[in-house]
Amino acid sequence: MDDDTLTFLLRGGHLTLEERTARGLWPHPPLRLRALARVAARRVREEGCFPRPWEPHVPGRPVVERGMVERRGPLNYVYRARRHAATDPTLLVETAELRFLSAVRAARHYLRWDLRLPGNLDGWTVV
Repeated sequence: MDDDTLTFLLRGGHLTLEERTARGLWPHPPLRLRALARVAARRVREEGCFPRPWEPHVPGRPVVERGMVERRGPLNYVYRARRHAATDPTLLVETAELRFLSAVRAARHYLRWDLRLPGNLDGWTVV
């Protein structure tokens, strides 16, 4: 599978069975977590963040509970995430930042905690 398709899936994209067949992606072997981490890390290095830029929470609006990786320097990568209160989805209760020396390690953290990989990625098995 090409890197652009992997990036699309890692950003939350979905491919229908017809699209998979048209692209020659069906049937498909399992995807390797290591390869996914390398693709995500490359995007972080090239774009400065992955899967999308961090947006500040707007009070009164639902908290978007997703993480991202941000490049702050050659050996400074930060995974950022937030969560809402169990009783109120508009109430921000926690923002976390974890620092990594490597884009690959930060990307692997994102894949594990945000996408719950290894496991299922839009129907693809990730091992």
